Parts: sequence; C-alpha cells; structure tokens
Amino acid sequence: MRLLILAVLLGLVALVLGRKDPDRSIADSRAGEAFLSRQESANFARQHKRNIQNPPRRVFGTPVRSPLEAKREVCELNPDCDELADHIGFQEAYRRFYGPV
Repeated sequence: MRLLILAVLLGLVALVLGRKDPDRSIADSRAGEAFLSRQESANFARQHKRNIQNPPRRVFGTPVRSPLEAKREVCELNPDCDELADHIGFQEAYRRFYGPV
C-alpha cells in the first residue's frame, strides 16, 4: 500500500515538473529584461556620474550655498574662533567673536 502511494506521488511530481506550457515562449519570458543593452547601460552610467559630480543643489545652473557657509569660512580663518568652534560649535563660536549670526 505504501509503495502504491509513493509511486502515485512520484508520478504526479514527474507530471507537474515535466509539463511545458505551450503558450509560453522564450520571447514572452521576462528573462530578456534582466539585461540592458550597451547603449542603455552607458546612458545610465553617464547620468549617474553626472549626478555625483554636480549634486542637485543647483538653481538655474548656480550652486545654492548654505547661508552660514560664508560665516563659517570667516570663523575658520580666525584661529581662536576655529578652536572654540571645535569645542562649542560653529554658531556659538561665531556669535561670541562677531556678534549674532
């Protein structure tokens, strides 16, 4: 009895695994979508490289600077302000040396 059940189960497994769907062809499979053509991959790499070199923080071709960047550079040029900024932060050090930010 066990042998008969095992033979039936193995037959069903072989039938399911061995059956091919005639409606599905290689052209219909999605395996071809896994690869890009050389042109598409070159365009993708070019766009990615352009975004790394020029971050999207631009308005009409000019870079958008942080409003505090110029003040940070002023504080970095003063050794005392720069040292204090390392300890208490840039904004507080700038405020102590040059007034309100």
